[in-house]
Amino acid sequence: KSLTSDQAITSSVKDALRLGCVAVGFTIYPGSAKCFDMMEEARKIIAEAKSCGLAVVLWSYPRGEGISKEGETAVDVIAYAAHIAALLGANIIKVKLPTNHLEKEKIKNIESLFKRIKYIKKSCFAGKRIVIFSGGP
Repeated sequence: KSLTSDQAITSSVKDALRLGCVAVGFTIYPGSAKCFDMMEEARKIIAEAKSCGLAVVLWSYPRGEGISKEGETAVDVIAYAAHIAALLGANIIKVKLPTNHLEKEKIKNIESLFKRIKYIKKSCFAGKRIVIFSGGP
């Protein structure tokens, strides 16, 4: 499994302002070999964007050596990935739709999709952030 998940920054906050955008976006891969570098890049971009009055959308997709393929959509792992995005300052957080698989934690009552989504939203400052889910049942 490749642990080199990374990305290129293709434009700047200044570009977003010049184009009349209302937000900037960035992707992080918690658990990957480059996750701390990506979080540092995200932190800088988020600070600059917010200082210019722009919102921030952060995609947070877990992957890496310590996470199983099934764990990439485990409810506990997705909740942690969403929480990391909230801590970094994202206004809008995009994560994968959680399954009822548990990678590490013991969480009760997550059998329904509604309860899993509620758990993820709670991990983002008790629902004070917008969470968008990619994919679907």
